[in-house]
Amino acid sequence: MSLSILIPTYNYAAYSLAETLSRQTGRLSIPCEIIVADDASTDQECRRRNGLISTLPQCTCLALERNVGRARIRNLLAKEASHRWLLFLDSDGMPTSDDFLTRYEAAIAEAEKGGQAVICGGIVHPASCPSPQVSLRWKYEHTAEPHHTVNERKHRPWGAFRTFNFAVRSDVFNRIQFDETFRHYGYEDVLFGLHLQEAGIEILHIDNALMNEDIEPNDVFLRKTEEALRTLKLHADKLGSSVRLHHQSQKLHRIPGVVLLLKYTFRLLQPCMKKNLTSQRPLLPLFNLYKLGYYLNL
Repeated sequence: MSLSILIPTYNYAAYSLAETLSRQTGRLSIPCEIIVADDASTDQECRRRNGLISTLPQCTCLALERNVGRARIRNLLAKEASHRWLLFLDSDGMPTSDDFLTRYEAAIAEAEKGGQAVICGGIVHPASCPSPQVSLRWKYEHTAEPHHTVNERKHRPWGAFRTFNFAVRSDVFNRIQFDETFRHYGYEDVLFGLHLQEAGIEILHIDNALMNEDIEPNDVFLRKTEEALRTLKLHADKLGSSVRLHHQSQKLHRIPGVVLLLKYTFRLLQPCMKKNLTSQRPLLPLFNLYKLGYYLNL
């Protein structure tokens, strides 16, 4: 067994994560490397700090000159890796325990025996809202978190797949890879999970979460949500009805006149809805309605 830890980043300093992981590699009994790829960050301070990662033990930082997008950068990282297992981590995560990597080592040994080729560790968020300015994302994730426990994920192994924190055997990844037409934010993990399911590749879900340390301000999260919905619309033929929101829109289109009424109502109320969602007290049910209305208008 051997492990390559792969961290894509863009306009985010991954040094703290790389430093934490670098310390933990000393406890592993298997060969290990850490590779960070900066996807042509425009924030010069982030680029500078990411450049320091190469000074850490076991670590390398690749600085791309041109932004290649969320899917392709993961494929590029896999090509740079030299070990049998690839551990992909988002740069804004942080291990919640000092034995994060040793837990993955044990899970890899279990997967090798059990025939699984993918391991998902999970994601958690702060127990209390860090600031009213980030309350929309925090409320959204905090409400969804009970559905992402290890027991819940085991009930729907492919549907619960997320790219934030997962390991995959290199031969399997090289066969499936990420769809590089997904250049913008959103849903590349859903499609990867569908491809795993279609190929009959089993997923081992474990309790080894990363803490999400970059909860965006409400206005930023709303813009990212809109970007994700545009991505969903663009790739709806590939994602099929596996995304609940798309499935809902398809059902509504079968009812004469309803979609036209909803589209008009959304355009009328969108400014008021956006004002609430970017305020310090956003209403989560309103956020769900906003997503549906926005998607119907694409």
